Amino acid sequence: MALKLNLLAMLLFLLLASTSKAHASVFDVTSATYGAKPSSNVSKALAKAWSDACASPSASKVVVPSGTYKLKEATFRGPCKAPIEMQVQGTLQAPADASQLTRPDTWVDFQYIDMFTLSGGGTFDGQGALAWSQNDCHKNKNCKPIPINLRFKFLTNSKVQDITSLKQQIFPHACFPVQPYYISTSYHHNEVHLY
Repeated sequence: MALKLNLLAMLLFLLLASTSKAHASVFDVTSATYGAKPSSNVSKALAKAWSDACASPSASKVVVPSGTYKLKEATFRGPCKAPIEMQVQGTLQAPADASQLTRPDTWVDFQYIDMFTLSGGGTFDGQGALAWSQNDCHKNKNCKPIPINLRFKFLTNSKVQDITSLKQQIFPHACFPVQPYYISTSYHHNEVHLY
């Protein structure tokens, strides 16, 4: 009887221990592990945090805290091992000169991810004013492509909410279903809000 009680107690302990790990692991780009600082280039720190979070066997969250960070360009690619969220609380700022991008048509790209959430109340600032002044696509069919702020390709069971795409060089683009919530667009201020 004592053996059964000990076994039952051990099983209960293991059950409680396993449920305590159900919370998402947090990968903060400003932590000592990644070293990002406001007003600096966050590209490498964000790429490393994404890589670590995507490889996590349990739910994970990449966090960009309040502040303004420079982001040259980024591709966030899956598949990931578990659900993943990118929580942008601050502002990610593109290079003002689109010629600094290695891919002329995309600034931030999310690809091949299942159970992805982009949230946080933050802003993707495409700094599009310079690109608009250099663009002649309205009169030249062979014009140089303008980068898209946010591109979503091959995402499943995913959602985008509470994010602002500001001064995009061109409107965000999604290939395959993404579940956006409460999209409001204001071309007067050149903003796209996803709530």
